[in-house]
Amino acid sequence: MVYLYSVLCCLFLFPYLGWRGGQVLLANLRRFFWGLQLLIFVLFSIALLVHRHIEAGWMSALMNGSVYIFFSTMYVTAFVVGVNVLRHIDARTLHLYAGARPAVKQWIKVATFILALAIFAGTMVIGHRNVRYPKVIYRSLVVHRLTPEGEKPKKRLRLVFFSDLHIGEAMTPDYIARTVKLIQEQHPDLILCGGDFIDHRAVYAYDPRVMASLRSLRAPMGVYFVLGNHEYRDDLEANVRWVSEVGATLLRDSLAYPGDSLLTLIGREDWVNGNRKPFEVIANEADPKRGPVVMMEHTPGSIDSIGDSPVDLMLFGHTHGGQIWPGQLMVWWRYGMVSGTRSIGDREVCISSGIGSAGATYRIGTRSELRVYDLYW
Repeated sequence: MVYLYSVLCCLFLFPYLGWRGGQVLLANLRRFFWGLQLLIFVLFSIALLVHRHIEAGWMSALMNGSVYIFFSTMYVTAFVVGVNVLRHIDARTLHLYAGARPAVKQWIKVATFILALAIFAGTMVIGHRNVRYPKVIYRSLVVHRLTPEGEKPKKRLRLVFFSDLHIGEAMTPDYIARTVKLIQEQHPDLILCGGDFIDHRAVYAYDPRVMASLRSLRAPMGVYFVLGNHEYRDDLEANVRWVSEVGATLLRDSLAYPGDSLLTLIGREDWVNGNRKPFEVIANEADPKRGPVVMMEHTPGSIDSIGDSPVDLMLFGHTHGGQIWPGQLMVWWRYGMVSGTRSIGDREVCISSGIGSAGATYRIGTRSELRVYDLYW
């Protein structure tokens, strides 16, 4: 769907930007600017029609680029509209611009055009880096209910949690290999994936290079996945089968005891599965006396349920930290958190902004991340 948005963006926003830019540029540059916009629109329109039939690196780059241009054009349009709103306000109040000499007005127009180009290029560079260079966030959590008062914890477990890998046209085999390497460098006892490991088509996950990378994920206590909403968008059976084919275990409203440990791991179905178990039912299947209880769920819809449950740590994904500003405001309005952690008594909830991104390798106002938890009890 985001690829369709990129074409519609060209259709509706390019004429406006072409009109405004044409007021600044000389005739030859104006024709070049308009021709470039037309070429981009035609190229992206053709790619939208045929990209599902061509799995190639150049096609992935083209589709990824279309979304880059879509988002950066949105920012530039907001800037240009804002400048013109200020110009109209000035015409009715201060008359700073309205009363300036024609040469000064032309200089301001050129400076505004150059600044718009800088915003376009700058958001592209920043958006790319915010995905391609993830940060690693370390967190320690002491399970106090299992630690006698006045004593030091005797057990330690390191788990690595990643979510929203979104294997597809944007998240290339090279990036996935780098992600796996980053995970393994944390020396985890347990590796957890919080869903949306597929972007929109299972075929990209079955790329031999991608499967080889994921098969190299190793931890003494295993690798566990849950499903996200994106896994339900294409071929659910293929996505479920893929998890086992890369050597991981998929939890679907079920419990596991990784490595026959004292840890109880709950993997909950995503909310798009209307038949999933209610939170209270699946949470209470865990025995809190056995040891720490960790729950994975893709969408943080049950974020406020931990207080009266036996769960010590809840791990979510889905939000991407808002991914594209001001998306953070909408995420906060929906869940009360964008990403990060929140303590509720001795328990904790964590929303990861994800290691990948949906649609394109582009983030503004957030950054891809890997979560590393050291549990003590």
